[in-house]
Amino acid sequence: MALTPGRTVTKWIRFVVDDYLGAPREIPIDSLGPVGWTYDETEVTAWQDACKSYLVNHPDVSIDITGPLDMTGLTALAASGAAPTLSGSWTVLAPISAPTFTTPLGLWIGFGMRNYWTAAQDQAWGIVAPSSTSGYQCSKFVIEGEKYSARFILYPGSVPAWGTAIIT
Repeated sequence: MALTPGRTVTKWIRFVVDDYLGAPREIPIDSLGPVGWTYDETEVTAWQDACKSYLVNHPDVSIDITGPLDMTGLTALAASGAAPTLSGSWTVLAPISAPTFTTPLGLWIGFGMRNYWTAAQDQAWGIVAPSSTSGYQCSKFVIEGEKYSARFILYPGSVPAWGTAIIT
């Protein structure tokens, strides 16, 4: 199936992360930070060079989100092309943000174009099949009034990717 042309809005973005049992759960978000690779740059210009030149170091692939504080229960992940079935942000994020929780988590962001995200048609980012050595970790979960903010960092040795598959 061909990719859907057009632009997206926050309404069509789906954010899914594994809960403490390893099941994928979609949570409500208001904002999503940059998604993809951000490389550090080291300047290596010599005096005789006409222009500055750089080397790229290892990329940063952390993800920051904010959203409404929600304490509803856990719900099953909606299918491709369907409206989200949201789990509570507190219910999912509080248990996985504890300092003792070090299990790598699956994390998936689906970018629906002019509709809910559809497999093999719309782009997605993340680690869709986490393992004991590959995934994300929740390094921050804080409450700010009626809102939360969270940060996800990459588990050592993991490599997220762009694709069109849903999290498993």
